[in-house]
Amino acid sequence: MEIRYLLKALCLPPFIQIIFLLLALLCRKRIPRLSKLVCWLSVLSLWALATPLASTKLALSLEQDRAIQPNQIAQMQVDAIVILSGRQNEAAPEFGEAVSGEDQLSRIRYGAFLKRRSGLPVLLSGGSVRGDEHRSLAETMAFDLNEGFGFKAEWLESKSRTTAENAKFSYAILEPENKRAIALVTSSLHMKRAKWSFEHVGFKVLPAPTGFLDIKPLNMISFIPNANSLLLSSNALHEWLGYWVYRMLA
Repeated sequence: MEIRYLLKALCLPPFIQIIFLLLALLCRKRIPRLSKLVCWLSVLSLWALATPLASTKLALSLEQDRAIQPNQIAQMQVDAIVILSGRQNEAAPEFGEAVSGEDQLSRIRYGAFLKRRSGLPVLLSGGSVRGDEHRSLAETMAFDLNEGFGFKAEWLESKSRTTAENAKFSYAILEPENKRAIALVTSSLHMKRAKWSFEHVGFKVLPAPTGFLDIKPLNMISFIPNANSLLLSSNALHEWLGYWVYRMLA
């Protein structure tokens, strides 16, 4: 897993720009023109990806599934709700145990909303991604779903480390229960890769995205770089990279 995270970091901003800037510095005497070109490309690409304009465009390219309207929930033709994990915060002394991070909590909140209005059973999917967590993400999600929203999940899938494994191990649980049509809850940015993964293993998927991008009108601020926009660009590029890697390795 350590190698996988290193390879991802090497392909994504800002690490990839730093690598190219270092290479340009090393080559500045031998090939000055190429060095200067690489330097400018690295700086300009980092600037562009850190602007709200570019990061919004990248994120919107992944938001391809519409939200389920509240008045459509009762008519969903699915057998179960599957909620995918995000990240957890183990430094939560006020709770006495790990709790869900922002993205994961957003998914749980929407999954609870769907369950309350549909009455469908819920599967929570997420293991120990890095291998050093004190408990699985699914167990933390179960805690938040119960304590925060008053629901208990019918199934916990707590072995998966990737989106592909989320799909594979969830199918192993639900297929024997004859539940192959699911409402898949995850962040809008993650839905494209998640939907493909779950359909690939045999599920019929109704996308139930949450956490949509809050689009702001174009103004001068749209061209000024900031850390939040760079993070959004990096996350969007990570999703596109993951999607195409999954497709190529299928």
